[in-house]
Amino acid sequence: MISIRKLMAVGTGSVALCAVAAFALAPITVFAEGSHRWEIWRGSVLSVKGTTPAAATLSPACTAAIDKIKAAFADDRAEDAAEKADAALSAANSAADLEEDKTERAAIKALWVAARDACAGQAVRPVTRPAVPAPTAACLAAKQAVKDAWMRKDYAALKTLFSSLKTACGFSSIGTFNFQHR
Repeated sequence: MISIRKLMAVGTGSVALCAVAAFALAPITVFAEGSHRWEIWRGSVLSVKGTTPAAATLSPACTAAIDKIKAAFADDRAEDAAEKADAALSAANSAADLEEDKTERAAIKALWVAARDACAGQAVRPVTRPAVPAPTAACLAAKQAVKDAWMRKDYAALKTLFSSLKTACGFSSIGTFNFQHR
């Protein structure tokens, strides 16, 4: 027979064990708190807003192959429209249409292979990202002030420190973190 005393002892012991485990794992989050890399955020803002993609110039062979594919699709659409109009007037010959579709598919596949071969030899250059300027002394001081306030848990000062950090480091206000009292 299970007595209520055993249940109370086991329940209290398990709650105590969970509390000890929670306190044992709490310093791990504190150690992870100092590993912020602010340069990543600054670089992503600059790379998204400041880069314009360069226009790729294709070789004449590649352009001709792409034009052939476009012409083949336009001819196929015109032929399909003519077949639909003809099918409305007369009974459709499905066996002949299937064979014709297979040959058209093979021709389109050959055009894609030709386009791949004509365009594949072109060198692809990665997009160069603009150089991220080194943070100024005022920016570094503002970052350190925010970190210190966060470690002191001085949440009242964080709002003004974040605004000074924003102005010192040149962050924009769009899509940023806001303090709002509800």
